Amino acid sequence: MLVAWDKSHGEFLIEDYYYFSKLKKYAKMEGIVLEQVESFDELWKYDVIIFNYPEEEFSKDEIEIIINSNKKVILLAYYSNIDGVAKNINKVVSRLGIKVEYDVVVDEERNDGDPMFPLAFWKEKEVVMPCSASIKGGEPIVSGKKVFASKKDNITVFGTCVFWDNYSINRKNNKELALSILKGY
Repeated sequence: MLVAWDKSHGEFLIEDYYYFSKLKKYAKMEGIVLEQVESFDELWKYDVIIFNYPEEEFSKDEIEIIINSNKKVILLAYYSNIDGVAKNINKVVSRLGIKVEYDVVVDEERNDGDPMFPLAFWKEKEVVMPCSASIKGGEPIVSGKKVFASKKDNITVFGTCVFWDNYSINRKNNKELALSILKGY
C-alpha cells in the first residue's frame, strides 16, 4: 500500500519525529509505504492520501480533484476550528453532506483519564479520540458520545488529528485503527 501524507497545505508532518515516529514505524512494519509529499499534484500517484490538519485552504480545482478522485482520502481536523482547519476541510466535504463542527467533544464519564480524551467505538473496538470536534453527516465509523469520524464514498473525515500521534497511538485500539486507515480500510 502506498500512502501519501500531504505537505502542501501546512499540515502536521509525518516526518516530525516527535509527533509521528511511532506511526511511521508501525506502518513500515506492516509493509505500508508512507511518504511525505510536497506537491498536491503528486499525491494522486498513491493509494491513500492523508491531509492531517490542513491549515491552508484548498483551491477550487483541488476540491474538485479530491471530490472526484477514486483514491482513499482522509481529512483530519481538530477541536473548535483551531487555525481554521475545520473550515478548510468543510469547504471540501460540504458537497458530500459532511461537516466538521466547531465544537469540542468532552466526556466526563467515558474517557481515558481526561474528559478531553473521550472513548469511542470503531468496529466494536474501543479507541481514544483526543481533542476532537464532532462530525455531522456521512456514514459514522467512529462513534461515542458524538460521531468522531464519518465517511462518504472514498472520503473519510476525522474530528481529531492526534489519535495517531506518539502519545495516543498505543492507547486502547488506536494503533489498529491507524493502520486500518493507512491500508485503505
